[in-house]
Amino acid sequence: MTRFSVVIPTRNRPVEFDRALRSVLAQEGASLEVIAVIDGASDADLAAYRQLDAAADPRVRLHPLPQRAAGHGPSFSRNTGAALAQGDYLAFLDDDDVWDDPQHLQRCDTSLQASTTRVDLFLTDQQAVFHDGRLPADPLWIRGAERFASGPADATGSRPIDADGLLKLPGFAHLNCSIYRRGFFETLGGLDESLRYEEDRDIFLRAIDAADGILYNPSVVARHHIPNRQRGDNASTMVGALEKKLFQLRLFDKAILGARTAGIRRWAQRAKGYELKHIAQLLAQAGRFGDALFYMKESLMISFSLKALVWTLWLALRALTSRSTTPA
Repeated sequence: MTRFSVVIPTRNRPVEFDRALRSVLAQEGASLEVIAVIDGASDADLAAYRQLDAAADPRVRLHPLPQRAAGHGPSFSRNTGAALAQGDYLAFLDDDDVWDDPQHLQRCDTSLQASTTRVDLFLTDQQAVFHDGRLPADPLWIRGAERFASGPADATGSRPIDADGLLKLPGFAHLNCSIYRRGFFETLGGLDESLRYEEDRDIFLRAIDAADGILYNPSVVARHHIPNRQRGDNASTMVGALEKKLFQLRLFDKAILGARTAGIRRWAQRAKGYELKHIAQLLAQAGRFGDALFYMKESLMISFSLKALVWTLWLALRALTSRSTTPA
């Protein structure tokens, strides 16, 4: 029986995919399969993928999807791979990222076997890096989560953690660093295919809300390449600023309405208030003061402050003067 199924969604990036694939196949001592879902690649890139397939390890399966102008989206691709998986646990890796810890899956397996309770979710961390090699000034993701874990560490350093502990961190666990029990992933319904931005945050919130057992290991197992905003071949850079906000508002509303954990609902309310304010800022920069006022008033209802009130009044004045100076 295969222990781990690793899903790599990829689209028109065979060179980057090859690097990601090699990092998975370099995992030591783990029973694994790799399912690469090719999201509607161009004919030239599909041919390059097939050349890689011909020389690939027998544990690798390529699954091409039909061509579409904008692809099927990362959530659809990952869900497709998960549906084809045969392993007990599901792991994911973006095609432009790598696992640079060859002990990652073996360490996870050791912790799973040592646990006296069923583990639905195993979390680690990763290092983000800009396209020019610079490292971000602030830690991303869930660095330092061990401060909020409970109980003794096992032989690999893994410790139980819950949703409340994870919500104390500024980030969330990227899919590169999240391993799901396959049956648990299926009960979640997989990733939300209507989201094309922060779909990984959405499933993180749903997972930590529903999981009976979560383990966190502080190992930094992956290298995440922060998207180059000058390029358009990354899923997050292809989505406009306001469209990203719509996706974020949807995932926050889902958490507010559906989470069973009160801490997640409170977190989503605060996050929604912040993003409503950010939407107002973007609209004000575009000269849409009336629309900015609408969103700022919504934000003010969620999170009141004198500074926000003053800015709301300023927007109201600008909206009024803009209407009065608009030619009939």
